[in-house]
Amino acid sequence: MNALYLVALGITLCTEVPVVALLYPGQRLRLGAACAVATTATHLTMHFVLPGLLPAGTSALVAGEALALVAEAAVYLAVSHPHDPGRALVASALANSLSFGAGLVLL
Repeated sequence: MNALYLVALGITLCTEVPVVALLYPGQRLRLGAACAVATTATHLTMHFVLPGLLPAGTSALVAGEALALVAEAAVYLAVSHPHDPGRALVASALANSLSFGAGLVLL
């Protein structure tokens, strides 16, 4: 892993974890921790696994962002109480959109 990747992961975590935690009052610690784990897993997959699995010409960025949206929402849905699919999707979409934007600005 190079330093630029670690900076990108740091930006992602520092953006997404607080967003998800704020969207789940009363469950902030649990959802923040779930976000940190899920985001790290999807980030690693997006950067190191997908590029080798996708056919030439397929955008790992687009596929990775779609994967992150769905996978992270599934984690939030599973961990939160009550289970609210709409909130999980909104939390994932908002967190991922903001971290993508932060990455563009900062990197």
